Amino acid sequence: MIKNNASCVALGNFDGIHIGHDILIKRMIEKSHETNQDSIIITFKYVKKDLKKSSFNIRYINNTKKKIDMLKSYGVTNVVEIELDEVISKYSPEQFIKEILIGRFNAKNIVVGYNFTFGYKAMGNIKTLKKFEDIYGYRVEEIYPVKYNGIAVSSTLVRNLIREGKIREGNTLLINDYTIYSEDIIINNNKKVGFVNNNSSIVVPIEGKYKVRIGEDEAIATIITNKEGSVFTFNKEINASKDIIFLDKII
Repeated sequence: MIKNNASCVALGNFDGIHIGHDILIKRMIEKSHETNQDSIIITFKYVKKDLKKSSFNIRYINNTKKKIDMLKSYGVTNVVEIELDEVISKYSPEQFIKEILIGRFNAKNIVVGYNFTFGYKAMGNIKTLKKFEDIYGYRVEEIYPVKYNGIAVSSTLVRNLIREGKIREGNTLLINDYTIYSEDIIINNNKKVGFVNNNSSIVVPIEGKYKVRIGEDEAIATIITNKEGSVFTFNKEINASKDIIFLDKII
């Protein structure tokens, strides 16, 4: 379906909305106001593991629903999740521009991060987008990296900090503190033990004791990993319907 309204588009995977994503999205919204265009965030979903850019079994900071909810909280015209299925994942970069960005969204302005790649085998990048500007009648704006301790902020960096138990550092980079959502953890009947299966797609910190907030209450969560997943033991009964917000690593 061809979209008649011209749009300003932010492109990215947007896993764990971090300070770099925040700058990118806000710049797109600002640009959409300047040009009186629709503001659209486009993110992606890999429908099969073997279609991911990396063979590494990526664990995500947010589940898909929470990611979309957080993106919608920016108040944009639309948030769209493109499924990278057997067909779209094999689009050449130009085909992606023509069929998706122009054909579906009538993109006139595109805002992307410095390291954005797209198209078959991630062969497209910023240079590719700029190459086709005049052919398809749009303009590209690149958002340069935000640095933390001299390192470019990325979802990979945040993911690694969380995995290593560096919660305070990870939270410094995230717009919302790192959270394991209630739907991503199984809480047992006594409300003191939880479990995240290895088949889960979310990232879980290394073994240790963590200060967490659950609803209005603070608690201590002890994480122990085994071959099946991660076991969470809490120092008090918790509300199984509440999310677990990580504040710091104690030990």
